[in-house]
Amino acid sequence: MHKSIIHSALSFITLTLIVSSCTIVKKAPLNTPFLFENNIKIAGTVPKKELKELTARLYGQIEDSAQIRVASKVPWPSFPWIIPVPVITSPYPYTPGPVKQSALNMQYLLASLGFRRAVIEFDTTTKKVKNQLRTTTHFRIETGLLTKFDTIVYDFDDSILQVLADQSRNASMVKKGKAFAYSTIDNEINRITDLFQNNGFVRFSKEDLVAEVDTSYTELINPTFDPFNLALLLSAVAGKQAQPEADVYFKLRPNPDSNHFKPYRIGDVHVFPESQPEDSIAIVKNESTDTIPKIRVHQTGSQFNAQFISNQVLMRPGSPYTREAYNKTINQFNKLGAWQNINMTADIKDSLGRIDYLLKLHPAKRQYFSIDLEGSSIINTSQLIQVGSGRVGLANNFTLRNRNIGKRAIQLENSLRAGIEFNNFKKVLSGEITLTNRMTFPWMVAPLAIRSKSYFQQARTVASVDFSYIDRFQFFQLNTVNTFLGYEWKPNANTSWQIRPFNIEYTQFRPDSLFLESIQDFPLLLYTYNNGLIIGMNALINRNLTPGNNKRINLLKIYAEESGLLTGSIFKSQTASGRIFENLYRFIKADVEFKHIVTHQNSSLHLRAFAGAGLSFKTASRTGDVTLPFFKSFIAGGPNSMRGWPIRKLGIGSNIFYDTIANGRFSDKYADIQLEGNMEYRFNLFPFYGFWMRGALFTDIGNIWFRNALNSTLPGAGFSLKDFSKQLAVASGMGARIDFNYFLLRFDLGFPIKDPRYGPENKGNPTTERFYSSNAGGWFVNKVWNRPAFQFAIGYPF
Repeated sequence: MHKSIIHSALSFITLTLIVSSCTIVKKAPLNTPFLFENNIKIAGTVPKKELKELTARLYGQIEDSAQIRVASKVPWPSFPWIIPVPVITSPYPYTPGPVKQSALNMQYLLASLGFRRAVIEFDTTTKKVKNQLRTTTHFRIETGLLTKFDTIVYDFDDSILQVLADQSRNASMVKKGKAFAYSTIDNEINRITDLFQNNGFVRFSKEDLVAEVDTSYTELINPTFDPFNLALLLSAVAGKQAQPEADVYFKLRPNPDSNHFKPYRIGDVHVFPESQPEDSIAIVKNESTDTIPKIRVHQTGSQFNAQFISNQVLMRPGSPYTREAYNKTINQFNKLGAWQNINMTADIKDSLGRIDYLLKLHPAKRQYFSIDLEGSSIINTSQLIQVGSGRVGLANNFTLRNRNIGKRAIQLENSLRAGIEFNNFKKVLSGEITLTNRMTFPWMVAPLAIRSKSYFQQARTVASVDFSYIDRFQFFQLNTVNTFLGYEWKPNANTSWQIRPFNIEYTQFRPDSLFLESIQDFPLLLYTYNNGLIIGMNALINRNLTPGNNKRINLLKIYAEESGLLTGSIFKSQTASGRIFENLYRFIKADVEFKHIVTHQNSSLHLRAFAGAGLSFKTASRTGDVTLPFFKSFIAGGPNSMRGWPIRKLGIGSNIFYDTIANGRFSDKYADIQLEGNMEYRFNLFPFYGFWMRGALFTDIGNIWFRNALNSTLPGAGFSLKDFSKQLAVASGMGARIDFNYFLLRFDLGFPIKDPRYGPENKGNPTTERFYSSNAGGWFVNKVWNRPAFQFAIGYPF
């Protein structure tokens, strides 16, 4: 059976590739050669990993009138009728002029990238297909040797600018031995300009800088060299010809306006927090005798507190001008969310060497209501979210928000969430209702030293009380109350922190008919499923490890959580049955997620590694091998995890206990350890009615485990280095995505090509015989691996 399926799939793929390789031409000129294809072949010393990008850039240099206008369309009524193929409509007639100009454009591009000795040749071939004369242009490019930077000199007449440039040499974009490129020189000019502007030189611009490039060997014309030294220089020049180099000199361009080289300070900052877009406001002149620059708040009403507004201005009067402080001020007011429009203008006073500012703020509507549709699957509870949130397939969110409480942009948000979780659109698994009440203060409600406030940028304090009801139909109901006090801030543009020093969650577990039926013969379920009280704290840090690099991105996320460590120690006797902390869970838990993203023009490669573990401790009422509460445990499977399995259906290890409970009717898996690696290659397919149809190929590797076999009651469920490779599950598959710009629909087919439940260790018991396979580790199990799991979600998995 499965062989016929594989044969059919391979035949379909082969047919699709053959069809997609055909190009259909419509409205071609009669008896006239027309542009059908452009080919570029590169020879030279370009590294293989850079060759694809260089080729794409060279194609971009082809003149518009020499471009091939290809679109992926359904070619109806032509064959293949309903399969999208490349279609050329009204192609350009071939003329040599645009082709010659294209070659010249390529020459300029290569020179700007450092290939100053590149040679470009081209010719054309014409092929007659039916009554069409299809012309193909062939560009052959010999890049030659790459010119590299040698000597870099900063030679500024102004002593202050010279010192600033010398002190920042380590941050230079131009480095000795790096490939010579005009874009690199331009980036360095931008960096120097930013450096000077951030040190008070507000009128300085990139036009005030000039970069002189010297690739000649002026040493040879020095008449003072003796013959011996001249011989050495000739030898050095011969070496430079083998590896051409360029010297770069950064200088100041002569400017008649001396104010360009003059540092400025911040003057008065005038803020109008209740202005309207149509208001015409000029900077109010200070008519008092006080000449000390200040922040001056001009109010026409009573919507905002003047001192609060003043505290949000990060440009301190009297201090040197920096563009960074200017941008931070704009971002600070944007972050508060209390204003619809923010506009800041400057009045530069050259004679005083200061800048006065006018900040116009147009208030947003105080009350805000929204309805949002959300699609997802299980979201690991290690993310800082309310209990219950994210455990659905589709949900509606109703949100009412007050943007300005207490005249200080304090936000109160009340959100009602209702949703369902389903399995392959065939069976509804659970329903959820969550009510969130959250108050957000746009500052740190904590005693902080003034000098430490610069570290807590974009700081917020969040206080929340949440209520959640989840009905896992016929199995159990969960009633949850969660309250917390948390802080969020960014110490810099690439790092964000979230800390909840006070977090209380109470979950009431109410078993239903199928669960009660299951625990009669399997009381082990009570290890995991019961009432739970959490009193503790948690923290999350996100960091971009490669700032400024948009082609190779590394992201790191670390999460940690604890419950009951302090409370359970102080009130140990109160954790006994019948006491106030009877249901207290004591545990620590942490996970680490690392992402590596490589982007290309029409595709990207996404690599993800995840590792998480939790350790539970005994209390007076919880003894034995205690585990994490199931609502804090790790799970695998579903659209955002191991996509070869439905939600919560992978694992635990190679154990099949939960697959045999009540004939597998209760097969949810929760565990204390999770290891997972994901690789996904994403690529564009074709435009689809103004949106993009995208594709993906992926592989997921991982599983979940307990720390041990729980007193030997769950063989194969404990984490063991000896059995680690055998117990890893592997899924591979393909996906389609419809990108509507504002949201993305995702469909994935995941094949469970390695399922550790089907190893030889599960042989011999009639109850478990269906999980036996002679394939060690569960590779390509017959009638299992070729039955993919269909996954649906809104948004990318990671």
